[in-house]
Amino acid sequence: MLHFGNRVFSRMSPSSKKRSVSIRLRLEPDLLERIDKLAGERGRQHFIEESVLWRLDQELPPFIMELIEDVNELKERVAHLENIQSTSVFLDELNTVAKTQICRDQLDRSILEYFLKNDGATTPELAKDLSSNRRTILDRIAKLNERAKNLIGVEVLKYEKGFSKGKRGAWWLEHHSKIVS
Repeated sequence: MLHFGNRVFSRMSPSSKKRSVSIRLRLEPDLLERIDKLAGERGRQHFIEESVLWRLDQELPPFIMELIEDVNELKERVAHLENIQSTSVFLDELNTVAKTQICRDQLDRSILEYFLKNDGATTPELAKDLSSNRRTILDRIAKLNERAKNLIGVEVLKYEKGFSKGKRGAWWLEHHSKIVS
């Protein structure tokens, strides 16, 4: 390091061509004396640098390594499951009648596609996931059921009060086979 007034310039080591950076370190006097005894007064920098490198190269405790491995495995599983879900047979496609006649627009299609993916949902869940409001969702479900009854003879969504399959007061997809291709 070259010091000119308040400026500090790092120099390139001729052998390694690595740039070093100067840091300031506060140590207690007795610790500095111990370093000086081991490394000599002129060897402080190398001693501290080697100590830091040695500490960084030490192996992590086994339980931390296990946690890191577990997290990496979980990341792989999540990625795999996300990939499966995006190409899954459970993501059936709406048939032509459902797309063009039962559904008026993209929101209607999104509602039915949500039920194909998730089986059942409460009105607040639908409103949140489809970026709409509860009243709009309820109106759309009523219209979807009305058009479905006229076109295919049955309502496609049914509301069940109370607890059913872990949800309270939720809508459920019925007659799945009549709206998918």
